[in-house]
Amino acid sequence: MSGDILLLAATEAECRSVLTQMTRVLSEGNGWKGEIAGRGCRLLTTGVGPVNPAHILTREAERERPRIVAQFGIGGAYVPSGLAVGDVAVASEEIYGDLGAESPDGWLSMEEIGFPTVSGPAPLYNRFPLDLERAERVASACGGSVGPFLTASTCTGTVERAAELYERFGAVCENMEGAAAAHVCAAYGLPFVEARGISNLIENRDRSRWRIKEAVFAAGRAVIDAVSEGALDG
Repeated sequence: MSGDILLLAATEAECRSVLTQMTRVLSEGNGWKGEIAGRGCRLLTTGVGPVNPAHILTREAERERPRIVAQFGIGGAYVPSGLAVGDVAVASEEIYGDLGAESPDGWLSMEEIGFPTVSGPAPLYNRFPLDLERAERVASACGGSVGPFLTASTCTGTVERAAELYERFGAVCENMEGAAAAHVCAAYGLPFVEARGISNLIENRDRSRWRIKEAVFAAGRAVIDAVSEGALDG
Protein backbone atom coordinates (compact mmCIF):
# COMPACT_ATOMS: atom_id res chain seq x y z
CA MET A 1 0.00 0.00 0.00
CA SER A 2 2.45 2.64 -1.16
CA GLY A 3 1.39 6.14 -0.24
CA ASP A 4 -0.67 5.03 2.76
CA ILE A 5 -1.08 6.95 6.01
CA LEU A 6 1.59 5.71 8.42
CA LEU A 7 0.36 5.58 12.01
CA LEU A 8 2.90 5.24 14.81
CA ALA A 9 2.49 4.55 18.52
CA ALA A 10 5.09 3.58 21.09
CA THR A 11 3.26 0.61 22.64
CA GLU A 12 0.96 -2.15 21.48
CA ALA A 13 -1.72 -0.96 23.93
CA GLU A 14 -1.78 2.42 22.19
CA CYS A 15 -1.92 0.73 18.78
CA ARG A 16 -4.79 -1.53 19.84
CA SER A 17 -7.00 1.51 20.44
CA VAL A 18 -6.84 2.18 16.69
CA LEU A 19 -6.52 -1.39 15.43
CA THR A 20 -9.99 -2.31 16.69
CA GLN A 21 -11.45 0.31 14.35
CA MET A 22 -9.53 -0.74 11.23
CA THR A 23 -10.98 -2.95 8.50
CA ARG A 24 -9.36 -5.34 6.02
CA VAL A 25 -6.55 -5.81 8.53
CA LEU A 26 -3.44 -7.83 7.76
CA SER A 27 -0.62 -8.44 10.23
CA GLU A 28 2.73 -7.15 8.98
CA GLY A 29 5.99 -7.38 10.94
CA ASN A 30 5.72 -5.15 13.99
CA GLY A 31 2.36 -3.78 12.91
CA TRP A 32 -0.66 -4.04 10.66
CA LYS A 33 -2.05 -2.66 7.43
CA GLY A 34 -5.69 -2.03 6.66
CA GLU A 35 -8.20 0.76 6.18
CA ILE A 36 -9.91 3.44 8.21
CA ALA A 37 -12.98 4.93 6.52
CA GLY A 38 -11.72 3.54 3.20
CA ARG A 39 -8.27 5.15 3.55
CA GLY A 40 -5.23 2.91 3.43
CA CYS A 41 -3.26 2.90 6.68
CA ARG A 42 -0.25 1.16 8.12
CA LEU A 43 -0.08 0.95 11.91
CA LEU A 44 3.24 0.28 13.63
CA THR A 45 4.40 -0.19 17.21
CA THR A 46 7.71 1.65 17.56
CA GLY A 47 8.82 1.17 21.15
CA VAL A 48 9.44 3.87 23.74
CA GLY A 49 11.99 6.69 23.58
CA PRO A 50 13.45 8.68 20.69
CA VAL A 51 15.71 6.09 19.04
CA ASN A 52 13.07 3.42 18.43
CA PRO A 53 10.65 5.55 16.36
CA ALA A 54 13.56 7.21 14.55
CA HIS A 55 14.87 3.80 13.50
CA ILE A 56 11.51 2.45 12.38
CA LEU A 57 10.47 5.64 10.62
CA THR A 58 13.77 5.80 8.72
CA ARG A 59 13.30 2.19 7.63
CA GLU A 60 9.76 2.89 6.46
CA ALA A 61 10.72 6.09 4.63
CA GLU A 62 13.42 4.19 2.73
CA ARG A 63 11.29 1.13 2.05
CA GLU A 64 7.85 2.50 1.19
CA ARG A 65 7.42 6.24 1.44
CA PRO A 66 4.16 7.06 3.26
CA ARG A 67 1.81 9.84 2.24
CA ILE A 68 1.81 11.28 5.77
CA VAL A 69 3.05 10.20 9.20
CA ALA A 70 0.73 10.47 12.19
CA GLN A 71 2.12 9.71 15.64
CA PHE A 72 -0.22 9.23 18.59
CA GLY A 73 -0.22 8.02 22.17
CA ILE A 74 -0.33 9.33 25.70
CA GLY A 75 1.43 12.35 27.15
CA GLY A 76 1.68 14.46 30.27
CA ALA A 77 0.39 18.03 30.36
CA TYR A 78 2.21 20.96 31.91
CA VAL A 79 -0.09 22.50 34.51
CA PRO A 80 -0.11 26.06 33.03
CA SER A 81 -1.31 24.63 29.69
CA GLY A 82 -4.86 24.37 31.03
CA LEU A 83 -5.16 20.81 29.69
CA ALA A 84 -6.92 18.20 31.80
CA VAL A 85 -6.57 14.44 32.04
CA GLY A 86 -8.49 12.86 29.16
CA ASP A 87 -8.07 15.85 26.85
CA VAL A 88 -6.46 15.56 23.42
CA ALA A 89 -3.60 17.82 22.35
CA VAL A 90 -2.26 18.18 18.80
CA ALA A 91 1.28 19.42 18.18
CA SER A 92 1.96 22.77 16.51
CA GLU A 93 5.67 21.98 16.80
CA GLU A 94 7.90 19.37 18.41
CA ILE A 95 10.85 20.33 20.59
CA TYR A 96 13.90 18.41 21.83
CA GLY A 97 13.83 19.45 25.48
CA ASP A 98 17.10 17.91 26.63
CA LEU A 99 19.30 18.12 23.53
CA GLY A 100 21.90 20.82 24.12
CA ALA A 101 24.51 21.72 26.72
CA GLU A 102 24.66 22.90 30.29
CA SER A 103 26.83 25.90 31.15
CA PRO A 104 27.52 28.13 34.15
CA ASP A 105 25.16 30.63 32.54
CA GLY A 106 22.39 28.07 32.06
CA TRP A 107 21.15 25.64 29.44
CA LEU A 108 22.20 26.15 25.80
CA SER A 109 20.16 25.01 22.81
CA MET A 110 21.65 23.35 19.74
CA GLU A 111 21.40 26.66 17.92
CA GLU A 112 23.34 28.41 20.67
CA ILE A 113 26.14 25.83 20.50
CA GLY A 114 26.10 25.90 16.69
CA PHE A 115 25.02 22.40 15.63
CA PRO A 116 21.84 21.96 13.55
CA THR A 117 20.00 18.65 13.83
CA VAL A 118 18.79 19.01 10.22
CA SER A 119 21.06 21.00 7.91
CA GLY A 120 19.99 22.98 4.86
CA PRO A 121 19.01 26.48 3.73
CA ALA A 122 16.70 26.71 6.76
CA PRO A 123 18.48 24.57 9.37
CA LEU A 124 16.57 23.07 12.27
CA TYR A 125 17.91 22.83 15.79
CA ASN A 126 15.71 21.89 18.77
CA ARG A 127 12.38 22.97 17.30
CA PHE A 128 10.48 21.33 14.45
CA PRO A 129 7.55 23.50 13.31
CA LEU A 130 4.61 21.48 11.97
CA ASP A 131 1.82 22.32 9.55
CA LEU A 132 -0.42 24.48 11.73
CA GLU A 133 -3.39 24.34 9.36
CA ARG A 134 -3.32 20.54 9.39
CA ALA A 135 -2.89 20.47 13.18
CA GLU A 136 -5.94 22.69 13.59
CA ARG A 137 -7.97 20.47 11.25
CA VAL A 138 -7.03 17.43 13.31
CA ALA A 139 -7.87 19.22 16.56
CA SER A 140 -11.22 20.29 15.14
CA ALA A 141 -12.00 16.73 14.02
CA CYS A 142 -11.26 15.23 17.44
CA GLY A 143 -12.26 18.06 19.77
CA GLY A 144 -8.67 18.71 20.83
CA SER A 145 -6.47 21.76 21.23
CA VAL A 146 -3.22 22.77 19.53
CA GLY A 147 0.10 23.70 21.12
CA PRO A 148 3.84 22.98 21.27
CA PHE A 149 5.00 19.53 22.39
CA LEU A 150 8.23 18.75 24.26
CA THR A 151 10.16 15.50 23.95
CA ALA A 152 12.33 14.39 26.88
CA SER A 153 14.29 11.17 27.30
CA THR A 154 13.69 11.42 31.05
CA CYS A 155 10.06 11.96 32.01
CA THR A 156 9.66 15.05 34.15
CA GLY A 157 8.65 14.10 37.69
CA THR A 158 8.92 17.17 39.91
CA VAL A 159 7.04 20.44 39.99
CA GLU A 160 10.35 22.33 39.98
CA ARG A 161 11.62 20.70 36.79
CA ALA A 162 8.20 21.08 35.15
CA ALA A 163 8.19 24.80 35.92
CA GLU A 164 11.72 25.17 34.52
CA LEU A 165 10.84 23.42 31.25
CA TYR A 166 7.57 25.28 30.84
CA GLU A 167 9.31 28.62 31.32
CA ARG A 168 12.01 27.66 28.82
CA PHE A 169 9.84 26.18 26.06
CA GLY A 170 6.19 27.01 26.71
CA ALA A 171 5.13 23.50 25.69
CA VAL A 172 1.71 22.13 26.62
CA CYS A 173 2.49 18.41 26.47
CA GLU A 174 5.49 16.18 27.18
CA ASN A 175 6.31 12.84 25.58
CA MET A 176 9.32 10.63 24.81
CA GLU A 177 9.15 10.09 21.03
CA GLY A 178 7.66 13.00 19.09
CA ALA A 179 10.69 15.18 18.34
CA ALA A 180 12.59 12.18 16.99
CA ALA A 181 9.76 11.35 14.58
CA ALA A 182 9.43 15.01 13.57
CA HIS A 183 13.21 15.11 13.06
CA VAL A 184 13.18 12.15 10.65
CA CYS A 185 10.13 13.48 8.81
CA ALA A 186 11.84 16.85 8.38
CA ALA A 187 14.94 15.12 6.99
CA TYR A 188 12.84 13.18 4.46
CA GLY A 189 10.37 15.95 3.68
CA LEU A 190 7.43 13.92 5.01
CA PRO A 191 4.28 15.58 6.40
CA PHE A 192 3.96 14.86 10.12
CA VAL A 193 1.18 15.26 12.66
CA GLU A 194 1.05 14.22 16.32
CA ALA A 195 -1.84 13.81 18.74
CA ARG A 196 -1.67 12.84 22.41
CA GLY A 197 -4.25 11.88 24.99
CA ILE A 198 -3.40 13.43 28.35
CA SER A 199 -2.80 10.78 31.02
CA ASN A 200 -1.53 13.04 33.81
CA LEU A 201 -0.50 16.51 34.82
CA ILE A 202 3.26 16.96 35.17
CA GLU A 203 3.71 17.39 38.89
CA ASN A 204 5.58 15.35 41.49
CA ARG A 205 5.50 11.85 40.01
CA ASP A 206 2.56 9.80 41.33
CA ARG A 207 1.38 7.07 38.96
CA SER A 208 -1.66 6.38 41.11
CA ARG A 209 -3.11 9.62 39.72
CA TRP A 210 -2.45 8.75 36.08
CA ARG A 211 -5.35 7.71 33.85
CA ILE A 212 -3.56 5.75 31.14
CA LYS A 213 -6.56 3.82 29.79
CA GLU A 214 -8.58 7.01 29.35
CA ALA A 215 -5.64 8.71 27.63
CA VAL A 216 -5.04 5.74 25.30
CA PHE A 217 -8.70 5.74 24.33
CA ALA A 218 -8.69 9.52 23.73
CA ALA A 219 -5.59 9.32 21.52
CA GLY A 220 -6.99 6.41 19.51
CA ARG A 221 -10.31 8.14 19.05
CA ALA A 222 -8.48 11.25 17.86
CA VAL A 223 -6.68 9.26 15.15
CA ILE A 224 -9.86 7.56 13.98
CA ASP A 225 -11.73 10.88 13.81
CA ALA A 226 -8.88 12.66 12.03
CA VAL A 227 -8.51 9.96 9.37
CA SER A 228 -12.25 9.45 8.93
CA GLU A 229 -12.93 13.16 8.43
CA GLY A 230 -10.01 13.67 6.05
CA ALA A 231 -8.19 15.99 8.43
CA LEU A 232 -4.84 14.49 7.45
CA ASP A 233 -5.41 15.11 3.73
CA GLY A 234 -3.91 18.01 1.80
